[in-house]
Amino acid sequence: MRVWVGQYRASIYREGDGWTGAISLGRSPTGTRRRLKRKASSEKALMRKLVQAVDDLNRGVRADRYYTIERAVTEFLVQLAKQGRAPSTIQAYRGLARHHLIAQLGHIRVQALTADHVEAWLHDRAGHLSSSSLSIVHGLLKRALRRAQRHDKVSRNVAALVDTPHGLPRRRSQAMNVQQAAALLAEAAHGGHRLGAYPVLGLLTGLRTEELRALQWSEVDLEVGAVYVTRAARHTADTKTPRSRRGLALPQGGLAVLRAHRAKQEAERAAAGGNYHDHGLVFCRPDGGPLTGQNVRDDFRVITAAAGLGTVWVPRELRHTFVSILSDHGVTTETIRDLVGHASTHITETVYRHQIRPLVRGGAEAMERVFGGLLHAA
Repeated sequence: MRVWVGQYRASIYREGDGWTGAISLGRSPTGTRRRLKRKASSEKALMRKLVQAVDDLNRGVRADRYYTIERAVTEFLVQLAKQGRAPSTIQAYRGLARHHLIAQLGHIRVQALTADHVEAWLHDRAGHLSSSSLSIVHGLLKRALRRAQRHDKVSRNVAALVDTPHGLPRRRSQAMNVQQAAALLAEAAHGGHRLGAYPVLGLLTGLRTEELRALQWSEVDLEVGAVYVTRAARHTADTKTPRSRRGLALPQGGLAVLRAHRAKQEAERAAAGGNYHDHGLVFCRPDGGPLTGQNVRDDFRVITAAAGLGTVWVPRELRHTFVSILSDHGVTTETIRDLVGHASTHITETVYRHQIRPLVRGGAEAMERVFGGLLHAA
């Protein structure tokens, strides 16, 4: 059966258990016949596909049976890396895309992807990813398809038609109590750990992990007892905010641990000889090279386990513990703001709201005096 679909003539016929339609597109410059084929289980569904194909042709969308979601996402990430994004960010995006996007949708052609595909995929991943990670992978798909639209590979962005569902609840950062912090400090300072000084300095100063990893000996004054934060382990090498550049006094106990740490580092340098690559870092690998975040996390778990605290803690919680202990002991929010390098007390109160003390209790106490007897009697 021959029909017209827009300005194109199409042939429709039964084939196997379904229907096939072929649109004649004339001949190529070499004289070969050009045809666009679609298949469907019913004649009605086939007509919808043919109409969509013609609409794509009119929009200038080029049919490419090999342009899959995997290609679209991979090409988008290559382009994103050229825009100056942090290598660590690109690496994280690639890992999420590989394991949670390409593995499920990568084989589908961009033109064949539907909103139903995307919705089913997101709800499946919601049982494996946190809400923030789920939002990232959904965003990668939307942006990859938007780029495909710009290059006339697909007519519409079906990923943008679907809302991101909630994922797994993210583990909230915790703070150690004084007894736990004391156990950690004792183990870190006297347990013979190569990077024992790392949690000591982190807990006593509240430095970010990225600030500790980038800290250089030229920024530590062991005579005065101070540490100066001027850089961070970020792709720009700069601190997170201008306010993060700060100088902090060190407790005497922390100075003693840092002196011992430097002596051990000097011994490592002498033993390595020409194989030592000196970056001037306070915390580094045995060959002098910079530490990765994973290096620090692995060593930190060993130390917390040896201190009897288990392996549930992560290095960033040293900063939360610092804020919590100071707040419990009467240090004002304004002072804590300056110590941790926040631009305002609003950030301090928002990010560390579970650690900041004291609570504002005046209203609760007044209402208890007025209504407490009635409620307790009930």
